[in-house]
Amino acid sequence: MPLEFWNSVLFVDESKYNVFGSDGKQMVWRKPDSQLEMKILTPSVKHGGGSQMVLGCMSAVGVGNLHFIDGMMDKYMYLDILKQNLKQSTEKIGILPHYKL
Repeated sequence: MPLEFWNSVLFVDESKYNVFGSDGKQMVWRKPDSQLEMKILTPSVKHGGGSQMVLGCMSAVGVGNLHFIDGMMDKYMYLDILKQNLKQSTEKIGILPHYKL
């Protein structure tokens, strides 16, 4: 593909960032019959706190706006965010009006 094509492509993605580590399992290896020690315990935040969802975009030319998502995102919220931010981002990057998603 020619460079002009890639300069007009806009990549959009959302991601969740945790303040206090991973959502996945964490394993600790200890000897059988050993006592549980405070230094191996990992602090946690209960009931879904400590994370932030964001949606952003980028192209070969530059990066667009970063949108912070409040609550759960469904298809209507996703489309609304795209409607609000894509035009601003493409103007900021300088690839309007010929961008491709």
